[in-house]
Amino acid sequence: MENEKIRQIKKAAGITAKVLNVLKIIAIVVIVLSIVSGIAAMIIKTDETTNTVRIGRLIFLSNVSDENSPVRKWLNITDPNVAAGLDAFIAAAIAAIMLAVVIILRKTFLEIEKSDTPFREEVLKKVRTVGILITVFTLCYSVGAGALAGLTAWCVYCIFDYGVELQKNEDETL
Repeated sequence: MENEKIRQIKKAAGITAKVLNVLKIIAIVVIVLSIVSGIAAMIIKTDETTNTVRIGRLIFLSNVSDENSPVRKWLNITDPNVAAGLDAFIAAAIAAIMLAVVIILRKTFLEIEKSDTPFREEVLKKVRTVGILITVFTLCYSVGAGALAGLTAWCVYCIFDYGVELQKNEDETL
């Protein structure tokens, strides 16, 4: 007979894994669109006098001349199309990091759903990896938020580590 709490944990883990699968698909679409946009921005030139892009007979209003682009300022890029392309590639890289986090989290929840207990070494390793990735990702945006994310991840890791130890003790008792 399975413990009711374990059954609830497995159900929650299964639902979370399904939601993460949807987020994985969204992240992949964002990556592809960002890469295609970056390539297009670098290849298709803007008429800076009218701020438009012409493709055959079609004319599009362009917004690639944003001089406040962080990449453009940092690298001192004068070509707005190159700056827009690099911005799009950076967006793809950020989405790729998030995709990695989502994939690892999904595998973690699938592991929890399939196992008799969430307190296993395999789950503990994935919790540590996700904690490190989220901390590094958050540090890129804010030191304070990164520190908070790191401390939270460390606490969750310590709780899981203790749970693994308790689970080993219970398994040895039985």
